[in-house]
Amino acid sequence: MRISDFLKRYNLHGSLINNVEYDSITKRVSLETELCKWQQSDYDENKDPEMIDGFIVFEDVTYFETDCVKDFDADEILEVVLISKNQSSERTKIVTDGVNIIIIEAGNVDWYPL
Repeated sequence: MRISDFLKRYNLHGSLINNVEYDSITKRVSLETELCKWQQSDYDENKDPEMIDGFIVFEDVTYFETDCVKDFDADEILEVVLISKNQSSERTKIVTDGVNIIIIEAGNVDWYPL
């Protein structure tokens, strides 16, 4: 799905990023994430865990940048902003409490729970 649709579907605030991998050959960025399930609209406190492990995977990546000052280690997502969009891709900025900023422009993104 497009990044703007993904951000409407998933609330990433408070979720944790454990690792970021960029593959320039496949044009893919993968964020190993502990998603705050309790922040999602479909959360059922009687059956769902509060956190769920998985990957946020961006595909058809045309731009990737991070000013990573340290390795990601359960960095809490503080802000996710859609910066720009065009017909084929959209660009987002993710800011974590570990003083890391990630900027990704991609054609689509999705969540893959473990």
